[in-house]
Amino acid sequence: MLNKFLSLDEFITPGLIKPFYFVALGLTALGTLLGVLGGLGALIFSPLTGLITILTALIAGVAYAIGIRMFSELFIAVFRLHDRFVGGHPKDGIPE
Repeated sequence: MLNKFLSLDEFITPGLIKPFYFVALGLTALGTLLGVLGGLGALIFSPLTGLITILTALIAGVAYAIGIRMFSELFIAVFRLHDRFVGGHPKDGIPE
């Protein structure tokens, strides 16, 4: 593993996109859960504020999940275009 990391025979960034995606989704789910729990706590004191907080947390969680997916797919597309036009090997030159 360390030898693969230290050698410049292949790009490691495409392999890092998938773990980044899952970590970001996990953090988004955690943030959404905390927002919903905060809204449930606010329901005790002000029902309207609690309901708005819960709805906002759910909508923001869905929006963040979609944004993370789009961001990850953008990176995948950039690296696939790079492989197609420049080459899959870092030592390959730029074609004329």
